[in-house]
Amino acid sequence: MQLDHFNITAPWSQLLQVRDFYTKVLGLTEGERPSLKNNGFWLYGNGKPIVHLMEGEVSEQQATKPYLDHMAFLTEDLQPIKQQLDSMGVASEQRDVPGRNLRQLVFFDPVGIKVEVNALV
Repeated sequence: MQLDHFNITAPWSQLLQVRDFYTKVLGLTEGERPSLKNNGFWLYGNGKPIVHLMEGEVSEQQATKPYLDHMAFLTEDLQPIKQQLDSMGVASEQRDVPGRNLRQLVFFDPVGIKVEVNALV
């Protein structure tokens, strides 16, 4: 078993902001997407569509706040991401994971999803 992708559903104006955010901050690239019922984008990392963006409202099956806490990515260097966030005025928190050689950068995207980017130190 392995994780395939995350899907973010939001109204179109917010979806455009989310697309721009992930391409600028994480360096994901917009790529090929099948002709699906709803408008959207697929954002690629390492040649794979790992973040799917879809126009719409929160699913009617989610009557309360979803329990998903965050999504995490792995990179080799946190500095370029931190610099991009700072230049965009996006608050972030950097922390080391106790007992691990792992440093994290935590921040929120334009629709309030917590994002964690990890790097080995």
